[in-house]
Amino acid sequence: MRKSKPIDKLTIEDLKENPIWEWAIDEEENEEQDETWVRPSEAKNFTEELNGSIVSGELVTNIDDIFPMMCSLDIDNNQVIISSIIFYNEIEDEYCALEDVVKEFQLPISINIELTIKGKPKSLIFSANKVDIYKNDLKTNLN
Repeated sequence: MRKSKPIDKLTIEDLKENPIWEWAIDEEENEEQDETWVRPSEAKNFTEELNGSIVSGELVTNIDDIFPMMCSLDIDNNQVIISSIIFYNEIEDEYCALEDVVKEFQLPISINIELTIKGKPKSLIFSANKVDIYKNDLKTNLN
């Protein structure tokens, strides 16, 4: 049985156990669930069918602070787009949306995601400045 949960209860530990979490739209008939619930994907290979799913990565500041993070990922042809970036601050023991705390970082920052995409292990690197973060989506090429 899959262990669905509300998106606001998803943790970095959940993503360590299961690298891709998909929206559990087809489980909405369960009384306590709605469209905000996610579940671990059975697939370990990210393809277009999983667009919008949640994956993990690392947010790296320009002073080399590293934070575990999660985000929504989409593939469009040869481009990878991430959005809704949430990072975990272990010192404060809290999750923060990147756009809410962007003024606290010296920019640019980078985001690194290790994931199997279309059957191949990929290292995705995104660089972000203030404009990118306020638009709430970052892009990189799949190659």
